Amino acid sequence: MPYIGQIPASKLLTASDITDGVISTAKLADSSVTSAKITDGTIASGDLASGVGGSNIIEMLSSPCNGTQVTVPSGTYTMPDITSGQDCTTSYADVTGSSINYTPPSGTTRVNYKFYSQISYDTANYHGTHVRFYLDGTEVTDARRTFYGNYLAGGFTFEYTINCGASGANTAHGDITSWTSAKIMKLQAREYDSGNQSQFHVLKLFDGAGSSAVVVPTLTITALKDS
Repeated sequence: MPYIGQIPASKLLTASDITDGVISTAKLADSSVTSAKITDGTIASGDLASGVGGSNIIEMLSSPCNGTQVTVPSGTYTMPDITSGQDCTTSYADVTGSSINYTPPSGTTRVNYKFYSQISYDTANYHGTHVRFYLDGTEVTDARRTFYGNYLAGGFTFEYTINCGASGANTAHGDITSWTSAKIMKLQAREYDSGNQSQFHVLKLFDGAGSSAVVVPTLTITALKDS
C-alpha cells in the first residue's frame, strides 16, 4: 500500500525507540506532565522558581556567640565571642554579642534580627532594663523595649524586622529603600537606676542556688523576600 510521508511503525512505539533529546518542550501538551508522573525527590530546590516551596527565606545566619565562623550565601561572618557577663549602668552601652555587620543577599526585601540572651537582676532585688536597637548607627525608635520585675532573671529575646525595600525611608520604623552594602545592627541597653539594676549573660540562679555561670547568647539573622 502506498503512503504519503514515512511508512508507519509496524509495532507500538516505546520509550526505547525514542532517541534522547529529540522531543522538545514545545512538542509536549500543556497537561502532559502532572505531579503524579514526577517521582518524589527528583526535583532539586535549585530547579524551583523563586517563591515556590512554601518559604520566603533567602538565607538564615544563626549561631551561638562563641567566636564561630558561619558561611552563608552572602558571605562568611565571625560571631562575637562572649566569655563573661555584662553589668549595665545608667548610661547606654552596646550589648555584648548583639552586633553584626551584615550585607543581605540580592533580592532581599526584609531582614529579621533576633538576639537571645540571659538577663537578670544585679545587686538590687528589682531589675529594670531599657533596650534600644540601632541600624547603621541610627536608632530605630519603634524597637524600644523595657524589661522590669522583682528578682527578674530569665531568657531575653529581642526581635525586629527591617523593611529594606520600602518606597521611602523611615527612621522610626527602620525602613530603608535598599541594602546593598554592609550595615551594623546592634542593641544598646542601660539599667533603670541604682536601685533597679540589670546584667546580661549571667545565669544567676540554677539547681536551687545562686550561679555566676556565663550563658552564651545566640544571634540569628534571616533574609526574606516578599512574594
